Formats: sequence, structure tokens, C-alpha cells
Amino acid sequence: MFLLPGLSGVMIFYLLPFLEVVRRSFLKSGNNAFVGTDNYRAVFANGAFVLAARNTLLYMAAGVPLLMGISLFLSLLLRNLVLRRRLVSAMLLPMAVPAAVMVLTMQILIDRQGVINGILTYVSEKITALPDFTAIDYLNTGWALVVVVCSFLWKNTGYMVILWLAGLAALPKEVEEAAQVDGANRWQSWHYIIRPGLSGSFFTIGMLSVLQIFKSYREVWMVAGSYPQERIYFLQHLLQNWYLKLEFDRMAALTVILSLVLLVVCLLLQKRLE
Repeated sequence: MFLLPGLSGVMIFYLLPFLEVVRRSFLKSGNNAFVGTDNYRAVFANGAFVLAARNTLLYMAAGVPLLMGISLFLSLLLRNLVLRRRLVSAMLLPMAVPAAVMVLTMQILIDRQGVINGILTYVSEKITALPDFTAIDYLNTGWALVVVVCSFLWKNTGYMVILWLAGLAALPKEVEEAAQVDGANRWQSWHYIIRPGLSGSFFTIGMLSVLQIFKSYREVWMVAGSYPQERIYFLQHLLQNWYLKLEFDRMAALTVILSLVLLVVCLLLQKRLE
């Protein structure tokens, strides 16, 4: 009975609409004719899907480990600091910054006439041993994915630090103190006490990091548009372009595929932690 209000909301606003998406993935958009798995085959045969899936996997493979590693390292540094609360509050500032302001900041930094190119040009002019620097349009070169990953880390690191600190606060300090008395060094304390104790946090923060990857599309779209450089053409771009073309059958099929992939990732991660 206590679960019923929340469960009802999840059923009405999430589960039932998703079941409708699953149903539509087997129908032809427009006349609702049953086409079986044709929509799924059309998705996998689409060249844009292959490109977007590859880029999204690369983005995830780079962004998630870096986000988890950097935020965990910072949380361990901040764990015993007196000014921890003020520093964490400052690290949360990027999450409070509106997307438009973040995009404007990115453009100021990475534009062909931006701050980074200006600094590199100045350095190359002052140091004669260096070759002349040519301004780079970062979002239209191979650096585009690096820029997107850096913006993702800047925006989400503070939030993940708080989650890690919550996990660290739940660890019994008596065990660590007893290990130190027995002669354990920092590496042994981390490997045998802290890391196993954070297994639940690893699962939660890992899944949240994956979800944040998919939610970071807004900033990418605002700075690079619907058809960006090919290395930052993600699955969200593909879904939006199909939406504008009213190809709802392919959208439904791709949504089901993504949901299944995320479910498998979640189950494998949970099994690994167990």
C-alpha cells in the first residue's frame, strides 16, 4: 500500500507509454499496418545509425570512466578537508548554469577566434622555436569529441563528487582506523576496505553517468546544430532528425533497442558487483 502511489505514477507515465512505443515499433507509421521486424532491420541497415551508435559508444567509453575516476579522486581528496562543504558547493555551480550560458562559454573558448586559439597563437609568436600556430575550428575537426567530453566532465563532476562523498561517509571509520593501527598503508586501505565498501556507489554512479551521457545532448545540439561534425553525431541527433521527418516507426524501434541495451548494461554491472 505504501508503494502504490509511486508505483501508479510509474505505471501511468512511464511503463504504459513505453509499452505503446514497443507496439508502434512493429507498425508502419501512417497507416499502422503490421510490418513485423521491418522497422528494426531498417534501423540496423541505416548508415546514419551505424555512425551515431559508434560515436555514442565512443563518447560513453571516454566520458563515463573519466567522470567516475575524476570525481572519485576528488572526493577522496575532499573527504577529510575542513572546507569540504564550500568546495563542493562551488563544484556544483556548473549544474546551476543555464545551458545557453554554458554554450556561450564554450563558444568563447573554442571558437576560431576564441580564447584557446588566442593563447596558442600568442605563445607561438613569443617562442620562435615553435612553428606558427594556425587557428583551429575545434567543433569541425577531430577535436570535436574531446570538446564535448570536456564539457560533459565540467558539468557533471561536482554532482558525482557529492554521491561519492555520501558513499564514503557511510563507511565505518573504525575499520579503517583498526587497519591503520595494524600497519595498513593508504593503498591497502583503499584496496581492501574503501573500494569494496563503495561497490553500491559504483553501481549507482555508473548508471547515473551513463544516463547523463544521454542527457547531455542539449548542449551538443545548441553548440553544433542538428548535423554536426561526424564524430559528434550521436543517436540523439538521429532521433531528432527522424522526428522532424515524422519517421515515428523507426524512432520507436530505436528506442526499444536503446532500452534493451541499457537494461543489459545494468544487469551485467549489477552481476559484476555481486
